[in-house]
Amino acid sequence: MAKVTIKQAAERTGLSTSLLYQICAERRLPHFRLGREGKRGKILIEKVDLEAFLAAARIEAGVCDDPSAPNNRSVA
Repeated sequence: MAKVTIKQAAERTGLSTSLLYQICAERRLPHFRLGREGKRGKILIEKVDLEAFLAAARIEAGVCDDPSAPNNRSVA
């Protein structure tokens, strides 16, 4: 499977590298950490996992359940 680095993932998604590092640290995005014990090493992410993560984060357009949301206020 094809893998990308954090920098390549950031370029593909428009997210910052620091946010991607945080997401990986929180174990919200499957990844490989390569390197010796106690060292930061290199992080690789499979492209399919990155695409699945983005798809899961997608919010569809529609009516918001939050009545205080700016676009959900009724006009008097």
